[in-house]
Amino acid sequence: MAAVTYTAAPKITGPTFTCSRCKRIYPYPADHGAPIRCECGWWYTNLGHGRFAEEYKPRIGG
Repeated sequence: MAAVTYTAAPKITGPTFTCSRCKRIYPYPADHGAPIRCECGWWYTNLGHGRFAEEYKPRIGG
């Protein structure tokens, strides 16, 4: 089951990135660009050529 996020943001067009933990969908990040901060607490940084660094940073107490 996919997560449903309610937002006023426009629909994502183009390539997407899906959080491997909660399955939320985000626009695909640029190489060496800003990281994706997922609502479940995981951060994904595109290191280039589709390689990602993953780091958990909880919103409270992290």
